[in-house]
Amino acid sequence: MEKILENTYRNVNIGLVNEFAILAHKMGIDIWEVVDAAKTKPYGFQAFYPGPGVGGHCIPLDPFYLTWKAREFDMHMPMIEASGTINDRMPSYVVDRSMRILSRKFQKALNGAKVLILGIAYKNDIDDLRDSPALVVIEEFLSEGAEVDYYDALNPKYKDDNGEFVESLKEINPEIISKYDLVVITTNHSNVDYRMVVDNAKYVFDTRYATKGIKEDNLELL
Repeated sequence: MEKILENTYRNVNIGLVNEFAILAHKMGIDIWEVVDAAKTKPYGFQAFYPGPGVGGHCIPLDPFYLTWKAREFDMHMPMIEASGTINDRMPSYVVDRSMRILSRKFQKALNGAKVLILGIAYKNDIDDLRDSPALVVIEEFLSEGAEVDYYDALNPKYKDDNGEFVESLKEINPEIISKYDLVVITTNHSNVDYRMVVDNAKYVFDTRYATKGIKEDNLELL
């Protein structure tokens, strides 16, 4: 029960900050600056950050085992269910934002666009793909007709929903980066030179704050 409480606490707070992020974007407010400012309070606030969804074996699953069990005791847990709905929608939100970026900046449709995904693990600096939202993002891009490649040195290949192996690019460099219409950062691995990425990409959509401290016209945060 302790472990379920911990994972549910994180799931609910990630859902909350993801919902805030969607509203903040509509209002023209930088949610990352908001969270960084809020965490300066010395008590009563723990920082959680938005992202393309939640992954791993615990946070996306354990809270919903609890809601299932709670029904045996004639109890519903709407807060958990609501946060799960928000988090599950984030991959679609990432793809929708990407579609709008391409349309607004380049008058280009997502169908036929060349998209590079940076990082496919469910969190940074690991090779764990369990329930990774990045894989959902890739599938949704493909379903919209985009041409998708990915780079993740920790995950040189993975098996897609059809059981086919998909391989990572062997490397990224200025020439490779410049070939894509849009680069989407879905996992903030520390072995990537994000300054190089921003300097050479047509446009970067950073869903993980990997580019913290970088301010350029071709960069947009979640």
